[in-house]
Amino acid sequence: MRVGEAPGVDLRRYLIWIAFSVVTLAIKNFTANAKGLNDILVILFFIVGVFTLGLMVRRFMRERSSFAEPRKRFMDSLVHNIGFITLMIVLIIVLRMMISYLQVNGKLPKFSNDDVASSDQKVFIFNLIANVFIISIQQQLVSTGFFFNYFFRKSSPASAVGGILISGLIAGAITLPGSLLQFFMNTVFGFCFALTYLYTQDEKMPVMLGMIAALIGTIMI
Repeated sequence: MRVGEAPGVDLRRYLIWIAFSVVTLAIKNFTANAKGLNDILVILFFIVGVFTLGLMVRRFMRERSSFAEPRKRFMDSLVHNIGFITLMIVLIIVLRMMISYLQVNGKLPKFSNDDVASSDQKVFIFNLIANVFIISIQQQLVSTGFFFNYFFRKSSPASAVGGILISGLIAGAITLPGSLLQFFMNTVFGFCFALTYLYTQDEKMPVMLGMIAALIGTIMI
């Protein structure tokens, strides 16, 4: 259990992490278009993204030191929860593939703020690096890591269910969805990430799943 600060302090700090995540994603969305990359915005994105991600990771690691539970090593946590993690990876990949399949067949609309398709290979490489190594990690820190550090810390079924629901809604919102349908789909992914965090009690597990989801989503655009 984390030794929490005053609720107002936690809330204000949490809003800062949300702002970091949203601003970084907004810059990324403006950086690439069908014609190619805006070189100035590429530089700005990596400066802002790396700086804000560094602050978030540093703060999260400091806050984790206030937990009574010992920190878990990545491989130990992965091996201990391998069955559950494998199930979640398969679920996320299947959901991603279903969304792309339905979009290709016209059953679902192309989301307005998805990564753009471009003949410029640099656009794909930029999106891949940005989505997997910066955006996905920031979003997981916001929707699961910091969220469960600050809120829903009680060990009860009601707290767990409430935490998963609200965490999923936050996960759907911070992706800056262009439609209600896109918000709903990203919220479902958020439920999966929140459930993974509560099941494993290790932030590295939903971060890994978020990176996998970002990788599959970027490749299948």
